[in-house]
Amino acid sequence: MRSESSFEIDGDLILVDVDLVGPGGRDRARLVLDTGSALTTLIPELAEAIGYSSADRVARSVVRSAVAEERGYIVRLSRLAAFGFTVPGVRVNVVELGHGIDGLLGMDVLSGFNFEIRPAERRIFVERLVL
Repeated sequence: MRSESSFEIDGDLILVDVDLVGPGGRDRARLVLDTGSALTTLIPELAEAIGYSSADRVARSVVRSAVAEERGYIVRLSRLAAFGFTVPGVRVNVVELGHGIDGLLGMDVLSGFNFEIRPAERRIFVERLVL
């Protein structure tokens, strides 16, 4: 199955809309499409809005950047939907990111798809891989 979605560009960042479902409800987020991120990441406020806290963690995490080291935790989402596809049981890193973004859509989700990004058209074509 193949889908086509539009996206927004903020500076050099590609922003995609994602629906998140947790034990406390659902929410919509705008995540940075990040092929350099191994795990999908959410800010704590967003994780809390759908019912997750550090008490729900399956592991602790540390994110290191050139300027800081942020400690966080990993939870397993009930489901995440992006590009017209639903992915159940995604493990996401919950950590402060700053910069006013909700999070990152990482390769843990993206690796289940073939995708073609057309920045000039602000479109992304996505095809789910069947393994």
